[in-house]
Amino acid sequence: MMRYSGGWGMMGDGGFFAVITWIVITVDLILLGVWLWRQINK
Repeated sequence: MMRYSGGWGMMGDGGFFAVITWIVITVDLILLGVWLWRQINK
């Protein structure tokens, strides 16, 4: 369903879904990093 033409694949089918997915992944990684940092600094 989603076609990626080289780069990020923002154009064409599933472009908006790809953007949302990357935002969710980025936020998730940030939250994971904060959680790990707090665990280490206990």
